[in-house]
Formats: sequence, C-alpha cells, structure tokens
Amino acid sequence: MSAVYGEKLTFSQEKGPDVKLVVNGDEFYAQYETEDGYSAIYDRELGLFCYALLKDGAYYSSKIPISESPPPNLEKHLQEAGGVRLAKADQSARRKGW
Repeated sequence: MSAVYGEKLTFSQEKGPDVKLVVNGDEFYAQYETEDGYSAIYDRELGLFCYALLKDGAYYSSKIPISESPPPNLEKHLQEAGGVRLAKADQSARRKGW
C-alpha cells in the first residue's frame, strides 16, 4: 500500500487543461485540494475538477470549476466525515478485489 501526504500531483481533465492538486491519501481513498487549500472533486458530468461542498458529511460538486473563483464563503480544507471516508475506502478495496 502506498500513501501520499501533501504531494502536488498533476491530473488531466476530460474537458479542460491539466490541473495541479494537493493529494492526501492512498489507493483506496484520497482527498484533493487546490494549491490554495480548497477541497476539490472531479465532476464527471462536467469533465472538470470543481470545488467540493459537503452535504451529510459527503462531498458533492459545486459545479464551479477550480479554474474559477471559489463559491462565496467556502471554507478551506473541508473533509468528508469519517464514516463516509471508510465506506468509500471499503468500496474501493472491494472493486480492487481486496
């Protein structure tokens, strides 16, 4: 198992240029942030990384690409709830045959 903490990595987007994000996590669960600390999530519908918002402890897309200004009053370093992270990691591990 490999993990990264605070590493800046480059990601491609289906409908936009490559972006640099700060990554924390492993092959089962990772969090992505813009270089200025806003949580990001890949919006498959838009084909772009967008600012992440929280609802019921889980990320969802703001529909605002990270290439634009963040939504008003968006807090930096949002994190999904522990139970949500564990469920996503478990689902990822099962997809990988663990």
